[in-house]
Amino acid sequence: MKTFINNFIKKEFRLFLTLVILFIIPPASGEEAFVSNKNFNTAELTYETPEKMLVKSLVEISEGKVDVALKTIDTLIKQTPNFKLAYLIQGDLLLAHAKQINGMGDESKGEKKEEIENFKNEAKVRIERYLNSLNLQNEPKIFAQLNEKEKYLFYVDAPNSRLYLYENINGKLSYKDDYYVSIGKNGFGKQYEGDKKTPIGVYFTGKKIKESLSDFYGDAAYPLSYPNEIDKKNKRNGSGIWLHGTPKTTYNRAPLASDGCIVLSNPDLMKLSTILDDNRIPIIISFRSLKDLEFSNNNLIEKKLSLINSIEAWRKNWEDQNTDTYLKFYSKTFFSEKDNFDTWAERKRMIQSQKVKVSVVLSEISFFDYPNTENEIVLVDFMQDYKSPTINNKMNKRQYWINENNEWRIMYEGGV
Repeated sequence: MKTFINNFIKKEFRLFLTLVILFIIPPASGEEAFVSNKNFNTAELTYETPEKMLVKSLVEISEGKVDVALKTIDTLIKQTPNFKLAYLIQGDLLLAHAKQINGMGDESKGEKKEEIENFKNEAKVRIERYLNSLNLQNEPKIFAQLNEKEKYLFYVDAPNSRLYLYENINGKLSYKDDYYVSIGKNGFGKQYEGDKKTPIGVYFTGKKIKESLSDFYGDAAYPLSYPNEIDKKNKRNGSGIWLHGTPKTTYNRAPLASDGCIVLSNPDLMKLSTILDDNRIPIIISFRSLKDLEFSNNNLIEKKLSLINSIEAWRKNWEDQNTDTYLKFYSKTFFSEKDNFDTWAERKRMIQSQKVKVSVVLSEISFFDYPNTENEIVLVDFMQDYKSPTINNKMNKRQYWINENNEWRIMYEGGV
């Protein structure tokens, strides 16, 4: 199936006209039409968002119902008059009906090759969303745990231009919705200012930008907390990575179109505005799809328990002032704002040599898988309540834990 799609994508023609060709020319024997009720999860197409109406029209085309598909596209265009991809499909349907197709999208009209590629890629990622056999109603295999105060989580599948929204219901992630998004013109993996890439990592949404912004940013803009501690350690720079909308004349942008921001259509952004306005939402921007996670996180319960047990053992050894054991929880690559492992260990040995009685209580613990190609890394946030005879301190604490030879160790520690 995927090979069939990709072979069409490589040609000089746009993806959606291949569907029209399926209507005009019977498919070769043994080759399965890649858009059909059999391949699509058609139950998801009953609630007609603009995207679902577009995909529904493609299903109708593949079934030979070109007149029905034209009506669906006409209705879509009336409801969403700035959806450019819908207009091109409409044009190709009319040409197909007249049997006047010489090339996809009537290339004689002088369309720029880059624009054609953008529409082709947009059609591809939108269609593949509904070819996905993943059951979104199941709890996702995301290595994350939200505390009782965190209500939502965003997961961005960067390669497939998709943002998934999950709600925290009694400590479990429950699927709410998903949206097509645009990312950086040069893809993902941001390194420096101006590289036009979207960062990969764990970030948090900020408050809506109140200043008057250009129409380019759409109906609203919410900053993300890029660069984070790992970005800074790795000398990744740049700023102004936002979650924002599109100009009023454009329903959406191409999959690779922004300067690094994550861009939604204005209607989708407005759907999310009620939760964005009232919450600081963690957002995992990843190079892995949810399908990939099904395989890599098949032992998710054990992984979560292993990390939770390590956090508790670290806390207890700190509270018991077992300095040698306590320091074993820190990676030799440890860093903080002021320390490396050696200076951190020296300072902790000096403090704990006094063997005063301390109390360490952790609450509101949350953690999020940090996308990484090498060692597994997890961002951990919690409220820390530390008490000693001379200090009474309560603070928001952040750590990054790294899996080194199947042992969880702390690679960063600091306040939030």
